[in-house]
Amino acid sequence: MNALSRNLVRSTVLALCLLVSACPMQLAPDYDPAIYNGITGVNLAVMEFFASAAGGTGAASYPDREATYNKLIGTLDALEIQSSARPVPKNKITDQMNDWLTKKGLPPVDDDHIPSAMALAGISKTLTVMRNTDKKQGLTEMEVAAFKGQTVIYMDQAITYESFLQR
Repeated sequence: MNALSRNLVRSTVLALCLLVSACPMQLAPDYDPAIYNGITGVNLAVMEFFASAAGGTGAASYPDREATYNKLIGTLDALEIQSSARPVPKNKITDQMNDWLTKKGLPPVDDDHIPSAMALAGISKTLTVMRNTDKKQGLTEMEVAAFKGQTVIYMDQAITYESFLQR
């Protein structure tokens, strides 16, 4: 092969590499501003609710809080459904990433394991346990703080993931 042919082959290979590397590879679901706005809105409502119960609650006053519990849990469940309804792209890179996650003992990123949906489900479950405990016996200040702490961890995960999708 003469020098001109070698340079042409090298240039063609280089151009193909640049072309392929410029193609965006989607690894996560599409950003949805309605989901992000819904999560940040429910975050505000949940934190206001925790602030109102920070000193503890009594079982006798539970009926005053029941509608708030139900509204928050319903909103979280609806956002979980919206978040998990987005399809996760399938390609070789996501397959390799999921293999690595599985080897590390972590759940793969797929239609059944959207991080924000899993976090929202965790918050809903936490508030459901809190609601049931509150109804039965009321909540101490320390119990409210524990429920809030767990909720903050999950909420941070949901907001962080959805913020990442915004890119």
